[in-house]
Amino acid sequence: MMQKLTQFVPKGVTGMEPSEFEGKEEVLSRIKQLFKKKGFHQVQTPIFEYYDLFNDIKGTIDKDQMIKLIDTDGKILVLRPDATIPIARMVAEAKETKDGKPVQKYSYVTSIFRMNNDPQNIQSREFTQAGIEWFGSDGVQADAEIITLAILSLIEAGVDAFTIDIGKANFYKKLIEQIELAEYEIQFIQRLIENKNFPELESYVQELMMIPAPYKEALAAIPTLYGEPEKVFARANQIAVNDEMKMEIEHLEKVVRELEAAGFGNFLTVDLGLINHLNYYSGIVFHGYIAGYGQPVLLGGRYDGLTKQFGYDTKAIGFAIYADHLITALKAQEGGTRSWNI
Repeated sequence: MMQKLTQFVPKGVTGMEPSEFEGKEEVLSRIKQLFKKKGFHQVQTPIFEYYDLFNDIKGTIDKDQMIKLIDTDGKILVLRPDATIPIARMVAEAKETKDGKPVQKYSYVTSIFRMNNDPQNIQSREFTQAGIEWFGSDGVQADAEIITLAILSLIEAGVDAFTIDIGKANFYKKLIEQIELAEYEIQFIQRLIENKNFPELESYVQELMMIPAPYKEALAAIPTLYGEPEKVFARANQIAVNDEMKMEIEHLEKVVRELEAAGFGNFLTVDLGLINHLNYYSGIVFHGYIAGYGQPVLLGGRYDGLTKQFGYDTKAIGFAIYADHLITALKAQEGGTRSWNI
């Protein structure tokens, strides 16, 4: 008896029928044209990278998620697990173009490879990302401009209903820096915050005997700082235990005001519990969610310290659209009846 043909396809990868592939390409083409219109130059980084590139960079992805292989010289290689880090390296190596002006804006549409042993989500070992990286950018205007582009990208893709959750990585970091905790305790607290596990976080924080009461209150409150901007900002200022945390809220408030003034307020939710797993984020962080789809289809933020690890210190911000999640969400948004003959 002939084996099922699916048995000849490795776990974690899948093919696409012509109509599905053409629909995906059409959506990506729209996004690429938008990026180009906004002055971002498309680049391509190698599919193979040295494992040490990601192992040596602070705050990168979980090493166990990398798909590894051995080169002929015995060095460990990985299939590209992230797009931002190789582009940051590219910027640090180039610094200036032939005319003496540094290229500031980069875009990409590329395959990303990560191990995922979750049996409910096994097909995510290979997926497509479309994104942008803006180097040399800083301040409220730059942050608002990038989030605006993220919003326009989802609109251009044909999304009818979505929200952009905006947070501030340093709000949490400026709090945790003031508390003496073991690394495993910090990691556990971070997971509880990310999962919005209010009861367990409250219980765990109260058991930390050496932490002053205001810090316990702030830690326990972080995942609750979600929703309408005005209410979140008011509560965040109440629990802030230092001036640095208040400055982070002030910056975030200014960014939100810029976006509201541009007419994008209806898309925005503030979430100070956004603590991205890629810990190189240092300022604004944001996730894009499509109505009726539980996973983020867009992730972004500011990562000012990343290129410094390659010997070139510059500010930077960007975002990535998870194209496969986007396509799935678009189908679900129309009850699975969406036509891909666009």
